[in-house]
Amino acid sequence: MTTSSVRLVFALAATAAMALAQDGLRGIVRTIDGRTLIGSLVVVDGRATATTATGPVVLEVAEITAFDHADAVAAVVATPNHVWLRSGQELPATGLGGTPAADGKPAMLRIETPGGLVLDVPLSTVRALRQGGRERPEPALFGADLRQPPTSEDLIYVLKDGKAQRSAVTVSSLASERIDFLLRGSAFHFELSGLAAVVFGSTTGFAPDRQPKPRTRVLLTTGEQIEGRLLAVSATIVQCRLDEGAVIDVPTARVLSLQVASDRLAWLSEMKPKAEQTPAFDRTWPWTVDRSPVGPGLVLGGQPFARGICMVPRTRLTYDLGGRFDVFEATIGIDDRGGPEAHALFRVLVDGQAVFESQPRTRGQVPETLRIELKKAKTLAIEADFGKNYDLGDYCVFADARVIQQ
Repeated sequence: MTTSSVRLVFALAATAAMALAQDGLRGIVRTIDGRTLIGSLVVVDGRATATTATGPVVLEVAEITAFDHADAVAAVVATPNHVWLRSGQELPATGLGGTPAADGKPAMLRIETPGGLVLDVPLSTVRALRQGGRERPEPALFGADLRQPPTSEDLIYVLKDGKAQRSAVTVSSLASERIDFLLRGSAFHFELSGLAAVVFGSTTGFAPDRQPKPRTRVLLTTGEQIEGRLLAVSATIVQCRLDEGAVIDVPTARVLSLQVASDRLAWLSEMKPKAEQTPAFDRTWPWTVDRSPVGPGLVLGGQPFARGICMVPRTRLTYDLGGRFDVFEATIGIDDRGGPEAHALFRVLVDGQAVFESQPRTRGQVPETLRIELKKAKTLAIEADFGKNYDLGDYCVFADARVIQQ
């Protein structure tokens, strides 16, 4: 091959790589085998291509653990409206509506999110919804009913003539201006503007079948997250199919990050540990999953995390790994919403032996990233221990805590 031919080959390869990068989403791809690929990401039909400065790297989606969008800036939008789906997802909502059952199609709920997403899901797959705000304060029994819903009836909470009412009904549909329901066999409707909440009965609907792994959680800059099957990634959209069947196109300007779960990766937030706790001031604080005691999500150094474990000292959680995994990864720190005097220690134990202990950590410190070899260990334990201030808002976070099989 002549020198000019070689130059032409390299020029064509560089041009192809640049074209692919322009079609992809710029950011950082992290893989199960520990690689960090900086460039752009494209996903088509379950195959991912990360284009870096040295060329394209072809991956299965299942080989990716996470992707951070380079151009994203988090700007969480608070909203008093929420929807809980039977699949386990919780969505903030700026607007609610829907359509009644017709022509063999089920009643649907329409959810508009702070990031501009519009989701249409079968009403039967909805666990609860909440319309909040100053004019619709949370009903007194809503929290308890949400934790333990009725079996075969739905509960609606409305404000009528300035008074809160709670009724056991059968909800048939919810539209943009009204909710329709049956009460003692008769049909009624109520203005949506006065609806504070609904808790659906445990047997009045059903959870959809979960799509198989790999599953992807898409985190938006505005705070919400959706989870399901990743269908496509390009320079303009991230497309995901929810368990409820809805296919969502998320504009890339709204994408903060992607988190992938496969058979080779398990999130601690989806595992059941053995808990050991020592009370603080005669009180034992519950450890929380994917949230801190003060609200959804986890925040370290201004960065939001959708997954992780939050513990108040002293708490130790021990996970049975069964000798399946090679690496433990997490980002640790005190949640930004913790107390100003927070001061705590973090530990990691493998097969009962301490392999990591942090320096005392306080709120506002730069988060620390952990990557610990497990060597097919049988157990993993994470621990939050008292610092010098005993316990004053020590919301100790192991964010994105996961174990990986290489």
